[in-house]
Amino acid sequence: MASSYRLQIGLSPLAPQEADIALGAIRRTWCMPSWVRKQPLADGVILLEVRHEAELKPGESADWFVERLAAALWQDIGRFVRIAIDIAPHEAPDGRIFVLEEESYWRIMRSFRLSQH
Repeated sequence: MASSYRLQIGLSPLAPQEADIALGAIRRTWCMPSWVRKQPLADGVILLEVRHEAELKPGESADWFVERLAAALWQDIGRFVRIAIDIAPHEAPDGRIFVLEEESYWRIMRSFRLSQH
């Protein structure tokens, strides 16, 4: 049986249309988040925040899930954006925080460059 995880994901900076693309990538890669906020920042950019609790694929580690989700987001958006993911098993009081900066982008995209959506 797959484990249920609580996630909070933040992406920025995004143009408004990129926020919609990112939300579509999250839905396709994982599920429809139960909470979504598009917070306007300066100069017309958006901070997209989502929260949800659901299962990962059977046998999938949190580390692999984070990289798979990041690759899907960056592929669909078509460029680097900063991604912060707080992920915790359902019963755990605390989780792990992944902050994916440009160095992570190049490493992950090298691994996923040939993968299909």
